[in-house]
Amino acid sequence: MTSRLRIVTWNIHKGIGTDRKYQLERILAVLRDLDADVVCLQEVDRGVPRSGYEDQAERLSDELGYPHASLGLNVRVKGGAYGNLTLSKYRLSDIHNVDLTVPPKKRRSALVTRVETGPTTGWMLANVHLGLMHMERKIQVRRLLEHLFEGAEPGQPLVIAGDWNEWTKRLVRSVMNEHGFHVARTDARPKGERTWPSRMPLVRLDKILYRDPVRCHHVACVLDETTRVASDHLPLIVELETPL
Repeated sequence: MTSRLRIVTWNIHKGIGTDRKYQLERILAVLRDLDADVVCLQEVDRGVPRSGYEDQAERLSDELGYPHASLGLNVRVKGGAYGNLTLSKYRLSDIHNVDLTVPPKKRRSALVTRVETGPTTGWMLANVHLGLMHMERKIQVRRLLEHLFEGAEPGQPLVIAGDWNEWTKRLVRSVMNEHGFHVARTDARPKGERTWPSRMPLVRLDKILYRDPVRCHHVACVLDETTRVASDHLPLIVELETPL
C-alpha cells in the first residue's frame, strides 16, 4: 500500500500580476482548478496596503475550501507583513517557522509542518523562500537540513518545496549528492519546469525536492493565459508517493 500527495508550490507575488494589478481572484481560479492536496505559497500578504489590507491566508483557505492552513510571516511592510502559507486537505501538526535569516539580509524562514495523511503516515514538509545570494542560500539550506534531520523519524517522507531563487544547479546538486534528495523533474520535457519569469519562463527558480522512500509520478509547470499574468512565477505541481 502507498500514500500519494499532490503538491503545488507557487510564489504568488502578493496577488499582484505581471500587469501590475492586484487580483487575488486569478490565484484562486488557478488553485481551484489544480485541486492539490497541499499548496505551498510564498509572498502571501496580511494587512498590507498594496493588497487592500486583506488577510490573504484566510481568504485563500476559505474560498478554496482547505480546512487546514498555516502562515509563517517573515517581513513586515507598512503595518502588515508577508510570508509563506501552507494549505492542506489533511491535518497539519508540529507546525513551526524555522528562522533562516542571514544578517544583514532580508528575514527569511521555512514553514515546516507534518502533513497527517493517515494514522501512521506523516509527511514532513518545508515551505521555503530562500535568499538572493548563493552563499546566503547555502547557509539557509544547511540550517534547514540540520533542523529537518534532527526532527525526522527514520524513513519518514521528507519534502522541501518553494522558491529557491537558484538560477544555477550548484545548490540543488549539493543537496542531492550529499543528502540523498531528488529534484522533481521530467526527462520528457527538460524545459517543462521553468517557472520564472511567468510570461516567458527561462529558469527553474521554484523546485520541489524529496528524499527516499518517496517517489515522483508526475511533475508539471502550469503555463496558460491566466498563470502568465497572475504572478511573476508559474505554479509547479507534482504527485509524490511513499510506501505505507
